[in-house]
Amino acid sequence: MIYDLKNGKTLTVRRAREEDAWEIVCLSDRIGGETDNLTFGINDYYYGEEEERILIRNIRHRNNCLLIVGIVEGRIVGILSFIASHRKRIMHRGDMGIYILKDYWNLGIGSCMIEYFLKWVKEHGAIKKIALEVRTDNERAINLYKKYGFEIEGHLKKSLFIDGKYYDTYYMGKIIEG
Repeated sequence: MIYDLKNGKTLTVRRAREEDAWEIVCLSDRIGGETDNLTFGINDYYYGEEEERILIRNIRHRNNCLLIVGIVEGRIVGILSFIASHRKRIMHRGDMGIYILKDYWNLGIGSCMIEYFLKWVKEHGAIKKIALEVRTDNERAINLYKKYGFEIEGHLKKSLFIDGKYYDTYYMGKIIEG
């Protein structure tokens, strides 16, 4: 899907491919150093290129998981992941995460990626609950999630530990009707 951004450029959102693995790892490491709103920091991303390639391959074969990338001018600038379980009792729900390069904040990329994701959720029909965690002081992200129908379902105290300080997070969820 192609979207027009607030800066006049276009954003392409598509499913991640195995050949994106290295760029995703590099982007994730970079973003980890640009913000303290994630569960990982700089050089703290959990996968190397081969692990990322395997993850992408495995996700592409499941109807309850998705990994998408946002591309501007041929470069990946954002990632949205949704991972659900193999277990039958909980395979209808999963966790969403999204992150975007700081240079591309406030252009509407997060909204475009969430819209793409929610369209995929409705088309596939397997997902009935989307969950995510967000720092309680990240008002921009909280407002973005609320815009798409996410609600605060819980408050996790001392959920993140960054540079010697603890931060609380909200557990947010969205029920998919139908």
